[in-house]
Amino acid sequence: MAKGQRASKARWLGRGLFLAASFGVASAAYAASGADCDRACLQGMMTTYMSALAAHDPSRLPVASTVRYTENGSELKLGGEGLWATFNKAEPYRHDVVDPETGGIASYFTIVENKLLPFHDLLAVRLKVRNRRITEIETVVNRHARAAGNMLTLKPSWMEEMERIEAPATRLTREQLIEATIGYMRAIAFHDGKAAPFAKSCIRLENGNITAIGKDDVSPVPIGSGPPVSTDTIPGLPPQAPPPKLMGLGCDEQLDYMAYSFITGFRDAHFPVIDVERQKVYAVFDFMRRGNVEAWTWNGNTYPMPEAMRYPNEILNTEIFKFSGGKLTRVEAVFTGPQAYKRGTGWPGGGKEESLPYKASQP
Repeated sequence: MAKGQRASKARWLGRGLFLAASFGVASAAYAASGADCDRACLQGMMTTYMSALAAHDPSRLPVASTVRYTENGSELKLGGEGLWATFNKAEPYRHDVVDPETGGIASYFTIVENKLLPFHDLLAVRLKVRNRRITEIETVVNRHARAAGNMLTLKPSWMEEMERIEAPATRLTREQLIEATIGYMRAIAFHDGKAAPFAKSCIRLENGNITAIGKDDVSPVPIGSGPPVSTDTIPGLPPQAPPPKLMGLGCDEQLDYMAYSFITGFRDAHFPVIDVERQKVYAVFDFMRRGNVEAWTWNGNTYPMPEAMRYPNEILNTEIFKFSGGKLTRVEAVFTGPQAYKRGTGWPGGGKEESLPYKASQP
């Protein structure tokens, strides 16, 4: 590693232990988890969970008496309501993040909900396992996911990158992975591509859509329109030039444009599943939208934000982050929203809010 690279890495990672502690994550906590379920065991637990869900029968699950279940941030009874009442089947796509050290697994699926009038969803499931009993079940469902079908034709290169075991000498520690992931949240919320250790090759896949990709990268799914674009017009303004094309700019370069400036902060960040071998982090958090960022400007042209970004709300994010050589190379997300402003993830102990200072809307 060159001297400049070492200095850059030290800059990004020097505060890892401090941030891990401030977000309620400490190394001692991991060591004390007493997890006794290895990778294969945890993946088997997830398979069992999905089989029980398909049967609408939670009695098939090895759950602790204190098990807690949430769906899209709301605590529900395990069985008989929510997805347990409407689930039809899982489709072939599945992506696991496995953490035997803490007894955690999180998985993404494409699923079908209901039978007579079925529709396709994207589903995120997180299980916490202790003494081979499931103690926590956290689910986030993106219903009627328009691009769910993309995940059924996902190119093998995506999972090959995600599942690659990274060389031990290049791995970030658990705390450093958390620090770099927080850097991503700050980069998006504060519109600063330098806030996170982005790799030159960086692809972001959100709810089945590519929303960021470098100019030399090959997309694993068909590329759509990219970031959300509004067809609204602003009264009193003449016709504006077409907005700039953000695809091909990469994860960091995109942020120089203000198309994502409707995101004004993040809160309630959790990092419950971390695969140090594969350098993957599964995070759950909320991106906040204060609602008063009504438009964005580029090269003298002003473009309205989509309607859902122009009132106070937040989106409940689940995201898988992949690092290689200390750099963020891939992001995969399943999220839902808009939901009530500052509603939260439904789980205690998350990180504190970080947000931009309030600025009044311009007339």
